[in-house]
Parts: sequence; C-alpha cells; structure tokens
Amino acid sequence: MKTAFSLLLQEYVDPFELDYEDCRTFQIVCPVCKEPIFKVSRKIDDKATDYFSHYRQDKTLNEQCELRVNRIPTERIEETRSESRNQKLVLFLGVFQDIIWENEYSKTNIKKAKQRYFQLCRSRLFSSFNKYQLQNYRVIVKDKNEILDMFKESLENLYENLEDFKSNFALNIQMEFAYDFFQHLLAGHSKANFFFLLNHAYILYLDKLEKESKHSELHTWEQVMFDYLCRFLKTQNEKKRMNLMNRMGEYKIISPYTHEEIDLFIMFGSQLGYHAFGILLRIPYLEILQKQLKDRDPGTLHHHH
Repeated sequence: MKTAFSLLLQEYVDPFELDYEDCRTFQIVCPVCKEPIFKVSRKIDDKATDYFSHYRQDKTLNEQCELRVNRIPTERIEETRSESRNQKLVLFLGVFQDIIWENEYSKTNIKKAKQRYFQLCRSRLFSSFNKYQLQNYRVIVKDKNEILDMFKESLENLYENLEDFKSNFALNIQMEFAYDFFQHLLAGHSKANFFFLLNHAYILYLDKLEKESKHSELHTWEQVMFDYLCRFLKTQNEKKRMNLMNRMGEYKIISPYTHEEIDLFIMFGSQLGYHAFGILLRIPYLEILQKQLKDRDPGTLHHHH
C-alpha cells in the first residue's frame, strides 16, 4: 500500500517519508479500514521499495484495501492536506500566546519578562519597527526555501543534538508547522500575533545577552547592543529611543563576526528574526495535536498493536 492516513496529522502520508517508529507516533492507519498499518522496506529486483502493510495477515483485507486506496485521487489527497493544515493553524493559534508565556520563561523570570513586554507594547517606535519587519518578511516568505534555511540555521543553534526529534519526518513536520504558522502570522489579519512574536524575540535576545554579560562572554559589539537594548526599554521618551536606534545604525560590525560590514541596527533585526524562528520551532505542535486527538477519541492513542 502506497498511501496511508495519519490520525494525528489528519492527512495522507507516503511510506518513503516515514521511519518504522513514525507509524506509532503519528497514528498511521489504512485509509480504507482504519486499521493500524506499519511500514515495510524491501529490495525488489535490486531496487529499494517502501510500502505500508496491515498487521493482520489477511490476504483479502490487504487486496481489497489496496485496491480502494489506489483509487484515492491526488486532488482528494491535496484537498485533505489543505483542510487539515487550516484546522491545525486554527488550533495552534488558539493556544499560541499562552504557550509562549508558559514555554519560554521560568517561574523566576516571568515577572521581569511581562514588565519588559508591556514596556515594548507601549513604544510607538518599536511598533513602527515591527511594521517594517512585517513588510520585509512578507517579501522573503514567498521563497519557502530561504525561510526553511533560516529555520534550519535556528535549529542547529537551538539544539545541541537533533535527537530531540525522534526522526527526520518529525523534524520536517516541526519545520513545516513553523513555516505554515509564520506564513499565517504575516497575513493582514494576524498582525497582532506577529508583533507579539517579535516582542518576545526582543525579550529573549535581551535575556541571552544579559546572561552572557554576567559571565563576560560578550564580544564588544554585543556589549554595545546589550547597552542600547536596555536603554531603549528604560527610556519612555520616543525621541530618545529614536536617537538610540540612529546610533545603532552608525555602529559598524566587521569581520570575523559578519561576512560583510553591517551596522548594529541591521544585526538587531536579524537577531530578532533568529529568536522569533526559535520560538516558532519550540512550539510543541505534536503535543497539542496529541491532546486534541485524546480529547476527540480517548481510545485512539492505544490503538496500535
């Protein structure tokens, strides 16, 4: 069988995308009889081939299902995928803000984070900066590969080893969800959530600089960045804030820290993007889906042999 259905993802999947263990994680079933199936990898005429098979060795069942699965039109597979992606986005958006507050801060630093968050929300200048970033990303997001490369870079820096993801499929799904979510945040009606994301990126970047500053691990330009970002938060005067931003634009960073000479303001923008991608990649999408699946059908998760 060349097409299966994931109860967790609510979409059709191909055998070559998954590892054997993914069948349990993603609740892979036969699209026709909804029985659990597993992945088989074989060599036939010296060619590697992957397919799905029923656990029950019932020839009739296998043949009947195979016949009907082969008749599923490509359009229906695509339509299901598209519908499922939209439903998942709605689900993720419903918990997005709460999860960021819960996931990104410890009990000890949540109070300081909230204080910083509201200081940023009150700044008209930072709001204008967010709008500028929004326009920038709306142009870049059309090139999916470029955005996925940025996500990969964030992943490599975020995770010492990628074994937190049980398989390549799980890793790719995490990146696909993060990309879909990011795309949605750039749409007109989701502007507030995009600004919410960038405000948290600012706070997390500042936290990182603060931590490293305490251990004297900052390069000169990072120390300057840290000072400017702290001062930006402390001052309530938008004129003074504008002055700080201008001065960041005058401060040049040179090799070996960058491939080409750039200023501190541009570096600030790219660091914010990097931290925003990090936040999107840390959202526990699969856990959210598993909880929904459990709530929908309490017996589903124990369905596998």
